[in-house]
Amino acid sequence: MRRLLAACGAAVLSLAIVVPVARAVVPDGHNDILDWWTPVKYDQQGRATPQPSTSDDGSAVYSTDEVVTVKAHFSSTGNVPGGVKSWNIQIVPLAGGAPSTCSENIAPDSSGRDDAYISCPWDTTRVIDRTLDQPTPSSDVQDQGLQRPWHLNDHGPSVNGKYEIRVFVTSAGQLCGLLTCSWNGPQTQYELYQDANAQRWRQLYVTNDVATPTGANAGFDPATNRINVTWAANPEPDVSYLVQEKVGDGKWSAGVAVPGTATNYVKTVDQPGKYQYQVAAVRPAPTADSGKGASATKMSGYVAASAVTVDQVAPPTTAPSPNGPDGTIDTSDAGVNLPTNGAPSTTAPGSHVAGSVKGAVAVAGRSGGGSGGSRPGSAGQPTGSTAAAGGEAEGEGPDAGFSSTLPYQQTQDGSADGLGSGDGEVDSMSPLVKVPRPQDARSLLIPLAGALALFVLAMQGMVLLRRRPAMSTMEDDFDDWMGF
Repeated sequence: MRRLLAACGAAVLSLAIVVPVARAVVPDGHNDILDWWTPVKYDQQGRATPQPSTSDDGSAVYSTDEVVTVKAHFSSTGNVPGGVKSWNIQIVPLAGGAPSTCSENIAPDSSGRDDAYISCPWDTTRVIDRTLDQPTPSSDVQDQGLQRPWHLNDHGPSVNGKYEIRVFVTSAGQLCGLLTCSWNGPQTQYELYQDANAQRWRQLYVTNDVATPTGANAGFDPATNRINVTWAANPEPDVSYLVQEKVGDGKWSAGVAVPGTATNYVKTVDQPGKYQYQVAAVRPAPTADSGKGASATKMSGYVAASAVTVDQVAPPTTAPSPNGPDGTIDTSDAGVNLPTNGAPSTTAPGSHVAGSVKGAVAVAGRSGGGSGGSRPGSAGQPTGSTAAAGGEAEGEGPDAGFSSTLPYQQTQDGSADGLGSGDGEVDSMSPLVKVPRPQDARSLLIPLAGALALFVLAMQGMVLLRRRPAMSTMEDDFDDWMGF
């Protein structure tokens, strides 16, 4: 009898030692407690049929009926707590965005259930939180085919890309004896990884399609010469657009990428014609972390906007600046030279500027002008300039270009008498002398004729005085007169 009691005591002691050692791996060895699970359905003949389960690591998914399935086995042997209190699954887009989730609380009972079959539906096209209004009895979670009455909180369309499935299970802390179970044990949360050694969550790639844009339209604004193509926004949060153009009977262009935040495309046209546009939607759909899968995309079909016919293009409302963006002279037109040392003259041709500086030199560049270099005193003004150079107070007006009439015959007002009309001054040969410009030819010829007549009368008077007799007497007495 004593030997029998000693053997039983040794067996109990060994069990007390072995079980805690085996269960000591619970916090560290997660695959011992949690594992990915494939549900099985049996028919009337007892044949098993595998049901949808969690997709393999690295898979590409794109449907509305994916599922995450996990089996939890928390044993409640001896003083080791077991059972399942709650679980939570998070399906997280790694590029950013809200995750889809499932969570369930389990009501404890005295049956001492150790297993829980976890099933979380996953619509990869939406962001949905799934919860239950009431805790599930622990006896029900033993059923592999349990249909849970989920309460859905839909947050809208989801993004494509790389996702991570994270599973968290909390033990109930139940301690069971020979007849009953209590709930006084510690409650611990455990995590399920893809690989116990790698300590990494299971990862998948969502590659859903993209919808074709709707409501495409196009219109032309004649005031700005712009065509505006518009369309309705797609429901996908990670979508962008591609706009193609066709002018007349030409071919469709390669397309212009438009960010998903914009729902219009503006094009400025410079010639009349028929313009056509069509819009497609594009979104990322990677199937791997590198290579072609990382840059894969999904593209919808094209939807055509209404054709736009431009009958006339309005001219620009403002003339372009003659100078470059940095203020430098634009010399692209060889027929135009802009001054570098003074502002263009605003004086009308042939007019006189009050308070002009004496000795100012007229600008070079008249039709038929000389050597093409700068005149002395012109401060390096370019040949052909139509504006007064620095230090000059007046100009000659714009250059009329080539003229078949000789320079001395063509005047500022088109007359051919070489004198012109109006106030002002005429250049002389000397840079320091200015000859007044007469009103007309008579204002110059009449004074000249009067002066000539006076000159002739003076000469006649001198002749008459030399022929008088008294003159000879005076000449004879010249010596005596000098002696006086």
